Amino acid sequence: MKHGWIGWSQYFKEYGRSIDVLPNRDSYTGDYYKDSEISVQDLINYEPICEQIEKATRDVKAYEISPSYCMSKSKRNINANTVEILCDSIEAICKNTDKNFILAYHDNPDSLLHQYGCQSKEVKKFLLETEKKIEELYYKLADTNTLLIISADHGHKNIEKVYDILHIEELQNCLILPPTLESRATAFWVKEERKEEFEQLFKKRFGKDFLLFTREAFLENNFLGFGIKHKKIDDFIGNYVSISIRGASFKLGTYISKEKPEKKSTHCGLSPEEMELPLIII
Repeated sequence: MKHGWIGWSQYFKEYGRSIDVLPNRDSYTGDYYKDSEISVQDLINYEPICEQIEKATRDVKAYEISPSYCMSKSKRNINANTVEILCDSIEAICKNTDKNFILAYHDNPDSLLHQYGCQSKEVKKFLLETEKKIEELYYKLADTNTLLIISADHGHKNIEKVYDILHIEELQNCLILPPTLESRATAFWVKEERKEEFEQLFKKRFGKDFLLFTREAFLENNFLGFGIKHKKIDDFIGNYVSISIRGASFKLGTYISKEKPEKKSTHCGLSPEEMELPLIII
């Protein structure tokens, strides 16, 4: 609610595009906008946690460790495309004599879950191997007075059904812009004179798989949390938002979209599998 970073793909009127916010690329064509006059991060204009920590506690140095495709949000940023590099980087920082805060992010098992599904052997193999690497890291940090907190930003749910909105003409006739945000939590921009028609069509076609909220109801239910509303929230969520309650998702695209592999598992719906998260403290 407060920082404005609410989904994978968000519509920016300043670009006239939906942008995948983390890698800063066009959601449909895959084009990157790293050299634009104003960046997506500047338009959202929130203060990252690393900056907040360093301002609040002057003797703490804050680091961000993330894959190379991610936009850096810290002045102390380390690229780590593998778990090995991530763990080695944490070890190196923790063994200096400073007070440190480290925000370390890896894109697996999320990417593997999207590709292979929740019960796949590929995901199981990654988790077992990563568990061993974290155990090794724990012993290496034994004498450094380090607290490890391991969690996730979401869970996952296998997808059983996909609706391709682009090819549902009666629904398209109600829309001003292509839907965006997430495949299981989707923002719609609906023509004022067709709102009633849209609601009826949506409930008829998707009512068993999705809940539909007006912008006002979505915000009143605090789906984005609490606090002061970011000035661009209304831009990002359109005038309707749907959220999946079963194993269904929307395919979001346009006629210029590059074809993407079908996701066997994804997130952002209201199932327990997506909303219940692990918390490991060592």
